[in-house]
Amino acid sequence: MRRYLSSTVIKVTFLLLSCPTLVLAQGSVFDVADKVIDLFSGEIPRKPSKPPLRWVVAPFAGYSPETSWLFGIGGKLLFPPTADSTRTSFIAMSVRYTLNNQIITTPEYTVFSRRERYIHRGELAFRKFPQFYYGIGNTSPEANEELFSYTELGVEHLTYRRVYKQLYAGLGFRYTNTYEIDLDPDGDLSSEVPLGAEPYQAVGLDVGVMLDNRNNVLNTTSGMLAEFRQRFHRETLGSDFTYSVGVLDVRNYWKPFARRKDVVAVQLFGYFSQGETPFIELAALGGDMIMRGYYEGRYRDNNLLAGQAEYRCHIWKNLGAVGFVGIGDVARRFGDFSLPDVKPSVGAGLRYALIPEENLNIRLDFAVGQGTSNFYINIAEAF
Repeated sequence: MRRYLSSTVIKVTFLLLSCPTLVLAQGSVFDVADKVIDLFSGEIPRKPSKPPLRWVVAPFAGYSPETSWLFGIGGKLLFPPTADSTRTSFIAMSVRYTLNNQIITTPEYTVFSRRERYIHRGELAFRKFPQFYYGIGNTSPEANEELFSYTELGVEHLTYRRVYKQLYAGLGFRYTNTYEIDLDPDGDLSSEVPLGAEPYQAVGLDVGVMLDNRNNVLNTTSGMLAEFRQRFHRETLGSDFTYSVGVLDVRNYWKPFARRKDVVAVQLFGYFSQGETPFIELAALGGDMIMRGYYEGRYRDNNLLAGQAEYRCHIWKNLGAVGFVGIGDVARRFGDFSLPDVKPSVGAGLRYALIPEENLNIRLDFAVGQGTSNFYINIAEAF
């Protein structure tokens, strides 16, 4: 079913990208779209010295291979920059139900303090999430596919404090309770019984360092993010397992042409786990953020390294298009990464601006990987 849907989307995407005159001739279509969007967005006045808050609340539909079609309602409250801050803070909330019988709600926030001395980030999460498991390692065959499910309730928060210009140091915490783990009695998970196959809770402390001079955290058009976070789960804190997870995220954005809105974006991402890591929290290759085209968790192991580059082209008014490439792989140990095993990812997509002032887009992506292809409908850029 995914292949038939993907084939349809890539044909539509190719038609739109190759026939811009057809798109431009339909200006009335975009005018109608803008009016519909206006019904679900607005402003909340504040003091004359402060710009109004912006909000978006609307039902939505989306698609990814991990969820199939999803439906829900979501909203964002945006705090535009003031004289004391330069970037937009936001609080986001969504409740989603998918045709795979998944329930997902993940309220999240990024809040800048006055003069951006502090940056507060975090999320609450509830997931009832059936998904496929293919085994551990970078050569697990698709024939291993088996369905398992779990329910997760968690909270995490990280506060960064500026130590020098755009350099920040952070401290935070994480709590997750994973339960109602349902395995296929005839599958590999039931026979292997890996760590995390039984209900557990994870409690950890986060430390991080970050260089961040992006102009917008929702959809960046210029600037750089370089962040490394290390999370320590310990039994002394109440965790059922003792393990550590490090996350590296480096991104850079720039405009190649002074008179155009086009953007080039690149990202290097790493996920490194050590100790008694539950199998659900191992590095998972794929998804709608990086290594698009692969089912999230198609390859799973202790460590992940991936990179991607994207060209975002402005076509007309609120309409844009992108092309992207990526490479990545998983490995048990860092020294096990091998160039011949690296998986490729390539794709293209369309964008339509929901809130042009904040560069908040609806995105439609189609991506091809090694023996796989998928498409995605979502809000906001992949990175």
